[in-house]
Amino acid sequence: MNMADTSSSSNDTTDPVAFLGYRTQVSIHPTSAPQPPPDVYLDPPPPGLEVEYARIFTTGALKFVAQLITAFYRDIDQLYQKRLVRKCDLQGGSVLPNFQKVPGDWKVAPLPRRLLNRHLDLGDVSPSNQEHFTKALNADVQGVQVNGKEVPGPLLDFGLLVFHNGKILAEQGCGPFFYLSKLEGANEAQLWDDVFTWSERMLGITHGTIKACVLIENILSSFELDGILFALKDHSLGLNCGIWDYAASIICKFGDRKEFVLPDRSKYVNMERHFLKSYLRLVVQTCHRRGAHATGGMAALLLPADGQKHTRYTLEGFWIRFYRIRIREAADVMRKVSEAKLNEIREGIDGFMVYDIGLVPVINQLWQTYSPSLNQLSLTRDDLQVTSQDLLEMPQGGVTLAGLKHNIAVGILFVYHWLQGIGHFRYQGAVEDSATAEISRSQIWQWIRHGVSLTRQRILKKTMMEDMDAVVTRSLVQSIATRFVSEQNRTPSRGDQQTIPRLDTALQLFLEIVSKRDFPEFITTYLNDSHTIVRRIEEILQSRKLRLIAREFIVLTTCHPLSANVGTIFTNIQQPPDRCGSPA
Repeated sequence: MNMADTSSSSNDTTDPVAFLGYRTQVSIHPTSAPQPPPDVYLDPPPPGLEVEYARIFTTGALKFVAQLITAFYRDIDQLYQKRLVRKCDLQGGSVLPNFQKVPGDWKVAPLPRRLLNRHLDLGDVSPSNQEHFTKALNADVQGVQVNGKEVPGPLLDFGLLVFHNGKILAEQGCGPFFYLSKLEGANEAQLWDDVFTWSERMLGITHGTIKACVLIENILSSFELDGILFALKDHSLGLNCGIWDYAASIICKFGDRKEFVLPDRSKYVNMERHFLKSYLRLVVQTCHRRGAHATGGMAALLLPADGQKHTRYTLEGFWIRFYRIRIREAADVMRKVSEAKLNEIREGIDGFMVYDIGLVPVINQLWQTYSPSLNQLSLTRDDLQVTSQDLLEMPQGGVTLAGLKHNIAVGILFVYHWLQGIGHFRYQGAVEDSATAEISRSQIWQWIRHGVSLTRQRILKKTMMEDMDAVVTRSLVQSIATRFVSEQNRTPSRGDQQTIPRLDTALQLFLEIVSKRDFPEFITTYLNDSHTIVRRIEEILQSRKLRLIAREFIVLTTCHPLSANVGTIFTNIQQPPDRCGSPA
């Protein structure tokens, strides 16, 4: 495929690109504010972001997004309805998913040259380090409406990116390329394929130029791998398998059933466990059979803070020789990452991600040593036979106090950082993000739901309270969480006037999430809805010059049937609103 020959030279006024006002270069200093079409509502820009707002939300971009939303809104509504019905079916009885395969000897479309080698990618990297630009891209979806409805966040993000950058990337042979997350099956992949095809046609981009790698981070999607690849056949960039979102999805779909209780993740949940190793092998087998790349998850371990720069090392087996101050700590990190990733290479994986840039040279050398070819597509793993039981066989093990405390800490700190517009953070030698937050809060919710017992040897040590419950309960979680926040508030870096209210707010939101009767589908969706309301109230309070901190708020939330959480915040204002918690 000639990726360079994708531009449209038509000057016809009926050309959709010309009609939408597409520009290959956007003025750095726009002279006017965005002018939304009549059927589009756009919130005014946040103070100080007027220039960035005008650059992103151009009239042409808004027209494109409006047409995109209008074309697919009904399909998206139906998708969410089908998700809800399927979830109810799974939780209501002994129903389990079945494999769905597409017959025939078909292959996905060939990839452009620059994508043949996908050995290493960087995870959790923002496209820009400019604070203002990042804030502009993270503007609330609620601030954009088409035909009186809030737009689906993924379509807004995709539409803006592909409108402004699609032809530029295509002309350079550099994309546009995407990761698709949270898909639950082939029907959702088909919807994205329709979106890609529509966008290519509207922007004058050659069909098949847009490529997407689907993150298989939902247990249901693992039963439809073949169908997902077939649905995206012309646009497929393969499949990716992680660990934490995938494990959390098992709790999301089957969490009410005791046979699916997951033990302490820090001790008993890793890619060497049978259910996760089977999942990895199935992804590799399915992808390679169809000519697609299979990539693994992200190595989250971090090199010591003072050992990330000016580090020299050589690879000898699994061991790394470092010439730096913190030799032992850095070598241990490199050994663990190398061992884990070498296991994935031997399973047939074509690539994976790391977070710490300091790991890049040694991981590249790992590939050169054990699999120097561009990919491992020739390794089809026809010797494997993965069954549904393999994917649903939960590992044995208990729940430790240390594991409970770690999950609580990760959950609270993720909420705390989220409230500041930060999606990942460093904690105890690893990077934590929405995936680790998902599994952390999911496990706590599940342990509370089923009254899971803590392992006896930990309980006998009076580490926190005089009388510690032998069972994970909401009161136990609240006690540990409150103690953790209190300790964090005493640390020099967090004990300031702004941090303490945020940590208290994070504590309350976290306790809400893990105590819900119905499992919240995604932590980020829940936080986005809650934080939007918090921020609106804070703006009102600021305008009235009231100085209230977050712990004075009572957050009342209800669940929309399609898991869009709606809430109202009450404070000690003299005249509170008349209604609260009513569904939108």
